[in-house]
Amino acid sequence: MGFVPFVLGQRDFYSEQQIKESIRDSKNFDLTKENPSDADALLIFETSKQQTWIVSTSERLYCILDDIREEKPHINWSMQRDRVLSQDQLLLEIETKEHTNTTGLVDIGTDYKNWLYSKKLFASKSVDENIRELIKKQMLE
Repeated sequence: MGFVPFVLGQRDFYSEQQIKESIRDSKNFDLTKENPSDADALLIFETSKQQTWIVSTSERLYCILDDIREEKPHINWSMQRDRVLSQDQLLLEIETKEHTNTTGLVDIGTDYKNWLYSKKLFASKSVDENIRELIKKQMLE
């Protein structure tokens, strides 16, 4: 950490690989079934101080908040595979809503609603499509 970030109490954002490794901090992480190196991560929200990531393994879906004012990223929630898929069909409802010119809101299932996403990150493909693809790639292939 450089001098200015140290004085300000900030750090750099974690890299995508570091975000994937951070799932090890989850109380639900299963070392016998999950390998962070094999996980996929999707950045859904970004400001100068915060990033929100969705990480998928073959067993769980995680939501991780990386706030540079905090010591390390925080796992907001994780969801077991059987709440995401049933008989290789996606169960999880993923819906978006308008919020501002630069951000939208995404609901991921019934328990995780109104998560901010940055529209600029999804200019070519919608956030809900990207999340579905992330899940399918990890949990169905």
